[in-house]
Amino acid sequence: AVNSVQGKQAMIVAVQASTGKILAVAQNRDADRDGLVATSGLYPPGSTFKIVTSAAAFHDDMSNPDAIVPCPGEIQIGERTIPNYDGFALGPVPLRTAFAQSCNTTFADLASRMGPTALTHAAAAMGLGAEYDVPGLDVKSGSVPVEPQLVARSEDGFGQGRVLASPLGMALVAAAAASGRAQVPTLIYGRETEVNGPRASLAENVYQQLRPMMRAVVTEGTATSIAGAGEVYGKTGEAEVAGGSHAWFTGYRGDIAFATLIVLGGDSTNSVNLTRDFLGAVPGDYRP
Repeated sequence: AVNSVQGKQAMIVAVQASTGKILAVAQNRDADRDGLVATSGLYPPGSTFKIVTSAAAFHDDMSNPDAIVPCPGEIQIGERTIPNYDGFALGPVPLRTAFAQSCNTTFADLASRMGPTALTHAAAAMGLGAEYDVPGLDVKSGSVPVEPQLVARSEDGFGQGRVLASPLGMALVAAAAASGRAQVPTLIYGRETEVNGPRASLAENVYQQLRPMMRAVVTEGTATSIAGAGEVYGKTGEAEVAGGSHAWFTGYRGDIAFATLIVLGGDSTNSVNLTRDFLGAVPGDYRP
């Protein structure tokens, strides 16, 4: 995994899923040049944002993990043609499979049929989009704007529109998936974090549907290289930007929620393997 980050900015954030307590912030020297980007840098989250899109769909009873959904190689929404990575197509499959294999066209279609506030609401319910004043730390979680425009909302649905997130923000999303509610990040014991911005919540059944899909990413989907690292739940992402793509992996194991980002790191497997090395160094009996 080290070879995949040579010359690239790489970072990992880990939080306690049940409390939001920040357990670890690590970044390499390439990342240090731009400050503490692991907690304050904002990047397109790519397909890791499908966690939020799925939650929004479950909240609105639009779909469920067993629902048969389309996964064509490309889909036309308004004037925009949205492709899958390398144009792969699965045909009609359960949503769980489309999530595990990271089918952009499925999630663009879902988002296109949502209301303009659906993604913003689900993101807020998972801790993404609020402003956190964390004593001792520069923090930006991310931004998920209300999007009335059809094509832009479809692009937001797979993390390629105007949606932005920090690695800390995506670690909070994973913590919410694990615990069933948004967690407030804290760093110093006894120093409370001030939270400003939208508050929202999602029913427990939303999270009950989400977790097996995140597990399928590791057991049969795009993150199988971490399958030997215990009971890991997650979602990969490759966010296309000028000059290449960012490699993301976010998820949780036990009470540790994490997000790993390699800026312009290409294949998301690079971030999966970096996370595997991180989790491999955590003792199996470790409890935050």
